[in-house]
Amino acid sequence: MDSVETSSACFTASITVVTRASARLDRKRPKKGSNEEWTHPHDPDAKIAKMKDGRTRMAYTAEHAVDLETGAVVGVTVQDASAGDTTTMVETLVTAAEQVEAVLPAGGGVAEVVADKGYHSNETMVALSDLGLGSYVSEPDRGRRRWRGQHAARDAVYANRRRIRRPRGRRLLRQRGERLERPNAHL
Repeated sequence: MDSVETSSACFTASITVVTRASARLDRKRPKKGSNEEWTHPHDPDAKIAKMKDGRTRMAYTAEHAVDLETGAVVGVTVQDASAGDTTTMVETLVTAAEQVEAVLPAGGGVAEVVADKGYHSNETMVALSDLGLGSYVSEPDRGRRRWRGQHAARDAVYANRRRIRRPRGRRLLRQRGERLERPNAHL
């Protein structure tokens, strides 16, 4: 197999030219790529990520926290692309809380969390409830839920649902779209 180097403005990758025989073999392989098998030759910390158009790339996930009142970015973290949003939210929230505390030591700190439905999970809702933070996280369509033995998760999810259906919750979710998605396009 021949190896060809390509370069673009923000990504350098090693591409392998594949013959027909090796492509036929690769189609039958059960898992074509995993983070355990593949590493980027120049950036071993990058992970395989699926893009919105279906392609895969070696990438990172950049998350940022924005103060909805002022529009100021209060926390930015860069994490593995293989980690889910619900697990990376904790690190971003801690970074944002530290930055707010550094600027406003006498202030109340982070009191509420507004996020899109990619961050919604039972564990996230329970964790935010345990920290005493008001959550305004959009809820994905999951159909009817079965809550046997999950009373804490049920209570946290229902409390979040009540908050996002109120006028204030709808306003905060609209502001999130306006103030957070716009800076996100520039990352």
